[in-house]
Amino acid sequence: MIEPRLLIAEDDLALAALLEEYLGGSGYHTTVVHRGDDALALLKKEHFDIILSDIVMPGADGLALLAQNHQDPIRTLVLLMTGYSGIEDAIHAVEQGAYDFISKPFQLPEIRVRLDNAMRYQSLLRQLQYQSSLPVESKSQQFLPYVDKASKPMAIKAYAGNVRAGHV
Repeated sequence: MIEPRLLIAEDDLALAALLEEYLGGSGYHTTVVHRGDDALALLKKEHFDIILSDIVMPGADGLALLAQNHQDPIRTLVLLMTGYSGIEDAIHAVEQGAYDFISKPFQLPEIRVRLDNAMRYQSLLRQLQYQSSLPVESKSQQFLPYVDKASKPMAIKAYAGNVRAGHV
């Protein structure tokens, strides 16, 4: 199985090294940068399956990474983390398109579980995109408006039958 590619953008050198070692040993192919602008430059050249980014970093913040990611036609799931968090920050990050928001301090197994969940979610999205591109699936979509129109007379007929029988 191919290791998922993970970009870790974290300015705390010790935490970045810890995440790299732990997640690398958990089956992720990790790349680490310590500045937001370095992460932005790297995203223009390489594709990652997941981005795990601190929000507050020198050069550019995690929200800038999120915005850059939305310009890419192949979106990468972004998990943002910060030690300066409140519920408002989490809501704002998710509204901006983050897959998840993680408050520091955290336990390493928690990060792995969240990344694993993100990978499962991404796999399901890719399957859905593939299935919707299949000729049979895309052809069947053209009949949906007719199915809806056809179901309304059937519902009316059933209701009328109930009225005649005195059930309504």
